[in-house]
Amino acid sequence: MGVTCIKTDFGENIHMDHRYHGMSPERLNNIYSLLYQRAAFEVTKEVTGQGIVWARSAWAGCQRYPLHWGGDSASSWDGLAGSLKGGLHFGLSGFAFWSHDVPGFHSIPDFMNSPLDENVYVRWTQFGVFSSHMRYHGTCKREPWHYPRIAPIVKRWWKLRYKLLPYIVEQSEKACQSGYPMVRALLMHHPHDRQVWHIDDEYYFGSEFLVCPVMNAYHTSTDEPKNGVGTRDIYLPEGMWVNFFTGERLNGGRWYYNVEIPLDQMPVFVRPGAHIQIYPDDVDSTDDMDLSKAITIGITKDYKGFEF
Repeated sequence: MGVTCIKTDFGENIHMDHRYHGMSPERLNNIYSLLYQRAAFEVTKEVTGQGIVWARSAWAGCQRYPLHWGGDSASSWDGLAGSLKGGLHFGLSGFAFWSHDVPGFHSIPDFMNSPLDENVYVRWTQFGVFSSHMRYHGTCKREPWHYPRIAPIVKRWWKLRYKLLPYIVEQSEKACQSGYPMVRALLMHHPHDRQVWHIDDEYYFGSEFLVCPVMNAYHTSTDEPKNGVGTRDIYLPEGMWVNFFTGERLNGGRWYYNVEIPLDQMPVFVRPGAHIQIYPDDVDSTDDMDLSKAITIGITKDYKGFEF
């Protein structure tokens, strides 16, 4: 019928007062998600030739049956921050591929019906672009045309997502070979830097991008909304860093405090000398892509930033 992936939703636990074939409920409870996802993964691979699920729960070993996402997060600033924190821990637990519902699954305060915060929608989209896989999903309308004020910003970031697909494919292959997660805590690259062991709002996306999502819409000095401009503190580890979008060069090993970021921007950094694979054309679907056309951008001394 054309189905290529089964969503293995739930699976976190079983009924402890039931009888199960070949195993006591006490033994089965924790490993149920592993058996559940393996069954869907194997039959999908048998039918389609490619093993994949869209899984919510997890147990040790479930990383063999990707992909996973973070479940029903709140569509709020706290939900955004908590999702990234959970994803970093998930990566440290050995899972290469993890994502989240953009822009959060359920509304606040009314679970089903409260309107979305448009600033959260944009900021979560930016975070989603720099994730291994990406989906809009939730209890009320998620299509951007329902939010015309921010739809042009969202579309622009979607264009960037397509341009990044060659890099994402390359890094995904490396993740399968190495076990490194696509969304990874800074401590994985800087284990001797004491600062990064406590940072849970920045991350590496693959081996080249250092991503700093914006998780508020307030101006720090006044604690009042400022037209979607967010502020955040940015820590750059030791060495030289280049803003991927502007080409600005910054020294690492230090904090940059109260950095103002307009709604249509997000801080993303790369190292001098890095090479990033990019798709050169604008497309509306992966059906329109020929990955052999990918080009490589070198972060040289003449690099002036990437426009999209």
